[in-house]
Amino acid sequence: MRLKVGQDAPLFVINDIYGRRVPLAAYQGTKLLLSFHRSSVCPLCNIRLSHLIYRYQEYQRQGFAIIAFYESSLAYTRRYLDRLQCPFPIIADRERTVYSLYGLESSWLGTARGTLRRSVYREAKRHNLGVWRLLPGFLAMDGKKFRMPAEFLLGPDLRIQRAYYAKDAGDFLPFSELDAFAASGTSVRGARTTGYPLGR
Repeated sequence: MRLKVGQDAPLFVINDIYGRRVPLAAYQGTKLLLSFHRSSVCPLCNIRLSHLIYRYQEYQRQGFAIIAFYESSLAYTRRYLDRLQCPFPIIADRERTVYSLYGLESSWLGTARGTLRRSVYREAKRHNLGVWRLLPGFLAMDGKKFRMPAEFLLGPDLRIQRAYYAKDAGDFLPFSELDAFAASGTSVRGARTTGYPLGR
C-alpha cells in the first residue's frame, strides 16, 4: 500500500552493506531522503546514485541526509557499488524488508518504459555503471525484475513530506525538488548512526 504525505515514516533498523547499523530513528531532527532503487545491476539506478553522491557534500552542509536502498544481495551490491565510495548508507535489502514497509511497487510496463531512457544508458556505459546492455542487465537482476523505484522526503519529525512512486524504471524525484527541500528550513542535529554522522 502506498504511503502518503503526513504519515509517520515506518521505522526500521537495518545494517548497511558494510555492516554498520542504520536505525531510522537516529535521523530525527534531520531532513532525509530515502531513495529506493532496483537491483544493483540497474544502470538507471546507479547513475541516479552517482548524481546523489556528487551533490551530497552540499546537501550535507544544509542538514539533508540520504539513505539508499537496493533490492539486491549484499555481495551483488558490493560488487557493483563499492567503487563509488558512497558517503551515505547503502542498504542491500534482498529480502524486501524495508521495501514492503514503504509499499514499493512493480510494473512490467514501467520497466519497458525505462528502457527508452537511452541517454542514461549511454551515461552508464561511459562510466561503466551497472549492466548497461538491456537483455544482459535484465537477466542479471537479482531482485524483482519489474521493480519500480520510489523516493521519500522526510522532515526532521520523520513524517513523510513527499512520497514519490516512479512511473518507469528510471523515474526519480527531480533534483530541483531535492535542492529546494535541502535548502528549506534547518535541521536540528545530525544523524547519530554508527559510522554516518551528518558531519562526516
